[in-house]
Amino acid sequence: MLKIILISHGPFSKGLLESIEMISGPQESIQALSLERGMDPENFKQQLKEVIEKDYDPIRGVLVLCDLKGGTPYNSAAYLSQNFKLKLVTGMNVPMVITLVTSRMENSTLEEMAALAIETQTINVENVDLEFKGGQKRGKLSLNKNR
Repeated sequence: MLKIILISHGPFSKGLLESIEMISGPQESIQALSLERGMDPENFKQQLKEVIEKDYDPIRGVLVLCDLKGGTPYNSAAYLSQNFKLKLVTGMNVPMVITLVTSRMENSTLEEMAALAIETQTINVENVDLEFKGGQKRGKLSLNKNR
């Protein structure tokens, strides 16, 4: 199965993985790595390298999901892409990762999963209009319509 690695600043990636497993159940071939406050960037890069190397399949590669572009986690993965087959996708979020883990099959390719990660419905970002139009409305708290 295609390996997925979540990387982030602070505990976001680890919390995201916990949330994904809470919603979708235990997952295989997915790991989270966090850049902790005060951590040396070289130390993070070395830890990421070790996570990539564990059970690395040079034919399948690794999908790395990152919180944001340009930070230490992103730069570390981009640097390591010189030596490993990987795709790096930024802007990871709960809907994206749920879509990936529930769509991932034994024969899913790195290219397919990276493309799926950036599809519009996977990103799931919208501005929801919560204002009522046409006057004030009150919610009924009772099932008794006579009150």
